[in-house]
Amino acid sequence: MQDDIPPKHKANKALGQHFLRDQRAINKIAMAVPNGASAIEIGPGPGAITHALLQRVSTLTVIEKDDRFATLWTEYAGENPQLSVVHGDVLKVLEETVSQSQPEWITGNLPYNISGPLTAQLTSHDLSGGMVLMYQREVGNRIMAGPGSKTYGGLSVLARHHYHVKRLLLLPPGAFVPPPKVHSVVLLFTPHGETPPCSFDSLQKTVRKGFAHRRKTILNNFKGSLNADDFTAIDIDPRNRAEQLDYAAWTRITKAYNP
Repeated sequence: MQDDIPPKHKANKALGQHFLRDQRAINKIAMAVPNGASAIEIGPGPGAITHALLQRVSTLTVIEKDDRFATLWTEYAGENPQLSVVHGDVLKVLEETVSQSQPEWITGNLPYNISGPLTAQLTSHDLSGGMVLMYQREVGNRIMAGPGSKTYGGLSVLARHHYHVKRLLLLPPGAFVPPPKVHSVVLLFTPHGETPPCSFDSLQKTVRKGFAHRRKTILNNFKGSLNADDFTAIDIDPRNRAEQLDYAAWTRITKAYNP
């Protein structure tokens, strides 16, 4: 399918575009979104996943920054009432788009160059359905990592605020046009249904401070805000480093730190 992309719609390297061409992967991503659901797709590009989603969902809102594809999908939406188009930078328009469309699901082949800050935004939303998101393998591994891992970090903690995360697919470079230099992973975010003990915004500020200097102890990272007794009171060894603390520990720090 992607072999037939016209030259004017070729991938734009500046936007980090790599278009999925593997039909098995396309089908599996689309099938992860239930029939009749409402969804947002980030960066539809030429539409390999988009067309598969339109066969399943009740409504689909696509967010596209690239002028070429925004025009293409706006024309297509004129004849397809289930489709709507938001032309803009997803980092700037995501909040308003989610607020307006109230999706049950969000999916997308995320641009590699903004996947970190975009994931921080995405995981702040407590969706009733979930998310199916594609990442560079290194970033996906960071999101899935558990405490004690060298790749465990802020995104690992934030993802657990509303979701369980598991790997749905591992994709080689040849699954894309043009092939990236790395493998990719598709992650499935499923709501855990528990009421978070703190706000996402407060957790994000706490995690950002706590992981600012990974080699320092958690006590040193919060010097001037929390002391050793404060950490002991919430059952955390102040000599621990940020990567040793699980999600529950981070929520306790958040409530004590109260950013």
